Amino acid sequence: MIQRIKWAGMAVAIIASGSALAQENQRPTFTKDVLPILQESCVTCHRPGGDNIAGMVAPMSLMTYKEVRPWAKAIAKAVKSKRMPPWFATEATSGVFHNERTLTQEQIDTVVRWTETGVARGRAEDAPEPIVFEENGGWLTGKPHAIVQMKEPYFVEDDVEDLYENFESEPLTKDQLISDSWLRSIEWRGGSEVVHHIVGYATLKGEDGVTERFSLGSIAPGEEGTDYPEGYGKILKAGSTIHFNMHYHKEPGPATGVWDQSKVSFRFWDEEKDPPVIHPVSRNGISNRYFEIPPGHNSWEVGASKTFDVDTTILALHPHMHLRGKDAKYVAYYPDGTQETLLEVPNFDFNWQLDYTYDELKEVPAGTRVEFTVHYDNSPENEYNPDHTIPMEWGGPTTSEMMIGYITYTNSEEQVFQENEEEETD
Repeated sequence: MIQRIKWAGMAVAIIASGSALAQENQRPTFTKDVLPILQESCVTCHRPGGDNIAGMVAPMSLMTYKEVRPWAKAIAKAVKSKRMPPWFATEATSGVFHNERTLTQEQIDTVVRWTETGVARGRAEDAPEPIVFEENGGWLTGKPHAIVQMKEPYFVEDDVEDLYENFESEPLTKDQLISDSWLRSIEWRGGSEVVHHIVGYATLKGEDGVTERFSLGSIAPGEEGTDYPEGYGKILKAGSTIHFNMHYHKEPGPATGVWDQSKVSFRFWDEEKDPPVIHPVSRNGISNRYFEIPPGHNSWEVGASKTFDVDTTILALHPHMHLRGKDAKYVAYYPDGTQETLLEVPNFDFNWQLDYTYDELKEVPAGTRVEFTVHYDNSPENEYNPDHTIPMEWGGPTTSEMMIGYITYTNSEEQVFQENEEEETD
């Protein structure tokens, strides 16, 4: 009897030991399970010298276990709530936009379980190969062919809250641009933390005395640089002067003044090696400037629309509002009576104003009407609301409001050069 109990006890111990070993083997580890997720979705920003997105730089590096371990609980909380990675479109358009930053539910569960089970390091041999990043000076769009900056530094005074100023560069030199060229990418970069946004354009005075103006896009909080696919681009003419339409925003007060000398980088298509540009690109806004948001209202609707007269290719969408912006939606109404939601952003974030750039460019037929609809939260429940007791209209300062549904697009047919100068300002 005693012998039988002894063997039974050993069996229980063996089973318990095996169960514990199985559980141990099921625990996610950093090297095998978590690091691949971070490499895929996080470390382009969370690394030393990581991506600078419109002046925002990730506050910590997440390249190694030593770096990640102190932040494990915060990381789990951020991915579980889907605050990180920053992406605000609904799942209905999952996989549609090539710059989509999302984690699958399985990836989220893995990170959360890793923190809940002891943040195990794992075996070194299970780790993926380290990612080697190209050294390009922190430019998101790649190593620039030319960098242009404001002529001189400008001091934003202590008492400034919102300030709009226009600056220009020296004319482009032969070293920067030897002949008229098609732009492959444009990336504006604020020279200080008080730059809210930059709207840029180029001018060139012709022999007839007429000054031509060419839009060059913009940058706002959370917005990345602009990359064009093969066959698409914007023209930049040799000898042009680059203009910086600046909006500075900060808390006024003693010793808050800063120097700024913002810049822009350009990359060009190679006429000999790259396919020719046959689609000049425009970026215009569906806009409504005539609205008034009532005090205290938590979901005030404003809408506007645009009809395309020709077959059109859409490259990107970009909803723009200020601190009271709540949500935004683009809906296409086609000539055959059908409709399609192109983009829905249910939780607009003023600090992450993204370009939603199509992976496969969106073709819409002539006669398509695109409606842009937004809602504003002017209630006290909106923690970012500067003042819920007053009505709010269109205005330039951050504490006012705007309503622009940017669309980056071009004629679907091959075109000779033309430039559309109707771009709105942020």
